[in-house]
Amino acid sequence: MNSRKARLPEIIDILAHQVISSQEELSKQLAIRGHIVTQATLSRDLKLLKANKVADDRGGYRYIVGDSQTFNRGRQRPRTATSVGTHTAVLSVAVTGNLVVIKTRNGYASGLAYDIDMLESEWILGTIPGADTVFVAVREDTSRADLYNLFSSFLPQTVMTEARHSFIPEEE
Repeated sequence: MNSRKARLPEIIDILAHQVISSQEELSKQLAIRGHIVTQATLSRDLKLLKANKVADDRGGYRYIVGDSQTFNRGRQRPRTATSVGTHTAVLSVAVTGNLVVIKTRNGYASGLAYDIDMLESEWILGTIPGADTVFVAVREDTSRADLYNLFSSFLPQTVMTEARHSFIPEEE
């Protein structure tokens, strides 16, 4: 049971649900699930998954997975942002001028920015991530309603509902 195809979804699941700060910790969690791997194999798997070690909100570090959509237990999903933990990591969204500002929990901004860049949307020029904020530069002629629909397709519905007035002002 050491095939990469079986192992990658397990790595994604572990990193999505646990704070893992070292390859040794990850290796132990994989072993519990029946996957015994060498450190070199684990490094290659993490590279393939575009996993990054980022600062967490407790002052330590943890691994997060970048664009993992193709390895998610064999189910292909549409090309949308799929940052691990997006449903709990995104705190707020606002739009001003040609910028969308997304606040996240500490350490999640980089992965989310990567996922947004991978959307390859005609409306998005690029992203700038910090530790807990993503600035998304959008084209001047992009309608805010289109932006709202785009971000609503992958960000938490509760966050987007709260941000609706920022994208689509209420008509009087």
